[in-house]
Amino acid sequence: MARHKEFDEQQALDQALETFWSGTYASTSTQDLCESTGLSRSSLYNAFSCKADLYQRSLRRYGELKDAERTAYLEHPGTGREALEALLGHVLETQGGSEDRRGCMVINAAVEIGDDDDEVASLTRASLDGFRDVVAQLIARGQDDGSIATTAPAAELATVVHAALNGLQVGARVATDPAAAGRGLQTLMSLL
Repeated sequence: MARHKEFDEQQALDQALETFWSGTYASTSTQDLCESTGLSRSSLYNAFSCKADLYQRSLRRYGELKDAERTAYLEHPGTGREALEALLGHVLETQGGSEDRRGCMVINAAVEIGDDDDEVASLTRASLDGFRDVVAQLIARGQDDGSIATTAPAAELATVVHAALNGLQVGARVATDPAAAGRGLQTLMSLL
């Protein structure tokens, strides 16, 4: 007779997500995952099959959480510019403002693993594309309400804004001036 699970798999996944996010895929050991989830090695592998599976599931969960967080900005009050600036400011504050400056897990995965793992590459592309789509919608809203210039199509501006935000996040991980990313965001917004 099979034993039933005596742990909350979603909670274990969320704890593994935090562990991977604070480190890297390569630097996170099975022991680190056992300690963060409270699971034995056999329970961890019975639930998630292997470290790569757990990482992919963590990355998928991260994407789901961040997608819900960022799409809420589509309903943000005010102009498109105000909503966009609030979203970008929130990203920089939450992902660069922590003590360990862990940044964005998706950017970290894209940089560390790239397309060496098809599933990780697919998950990172989907998350990056989803974020860029939200940015494009907010820019289009700003263009419609007159708060953002119509010098280029919203989708093209979103590509530039998203790339600049990604760069600001990466730079914030090693910056000695904690206000630098905020100044970069102000400059970016002044260009729109």
